[in-house]
Amino acid sequence: MARRKLPAVPAKSRERTIAEAVAWLQEKKEGMEAELTLRAKEIGDYLIRQFFHGDLALVASQNPHKDISFRKLCARADLPFPESALRRFIQVAVNFHFLPPDKARALPPSHHSLLYQVADPDERRRLGVAAAEREVSVRRLREMVKGKGKRRPGAGRKRHSPFFKSWRQLNKALTDLVAACEEGALPEAERWPEVRQQTRELRDRLNQVIDHLMDLPPAKKDDEH
Repeated sequence: MARRKLPAVPAKSRERTIAEAVAWLQEKKEGMEAELTLRAKEIGDYLIRQFFHGDLALVASQNPHKDISFRKLCARADLPFPESALRRFIQVAVNFHFLPPDKARALPPSHHSLLYQVADPDERRRLGVAAAEREVSVRRLREMVKGKGKRRPGAGRKRHSPFFKSWRQLNKALTDLVAACEEGALPEAERWPEVRQQTRELRDRLNQVIDHLMDLPPAKKDDEH
């Protein structure tokens, strides 16, 4: 049986058909992403209500005892979503409180996860609006977010207070000093009297810090939810 010859399609018509297909597919893709974001928000809102009492500050807190029940939920073998997905849903829901609704809906969950790392609400809003309006890729948004006050473990414990700043510097200095001593990098003989005197003064100051810390009341643990 002879193969039926297809009619020739002009090049311009073919290009127009392709362009129309691309536009149609792009529209469907945006619709799917918006639907996915709204579904993620719905689940995130539910989790925030059930496990964090609807408190966004509690969601952002780094208190290790804040979400005992939520962690137990994530450990369930019959859970239909992995823990990473549940946390992403929560991040999406939280961001809806900071971004204009139309901009938040326009961003897929992957973008919301990156934005959630920005601790400053105004900065997060600005970046989120820009990302939605420019339709930036997740790779580009990662570059935009970089260095914009990212959350770090312990951010809810005032890690940047004067105490913790000095505490980190002291720990690093002592670690470096111990390593130098173990490698035999000790002071020159003519400086031993000076170093011994400073060592005694340092010991006294460290004892003062230790006394202050030992007088602190025990930390209060949150009640299990």
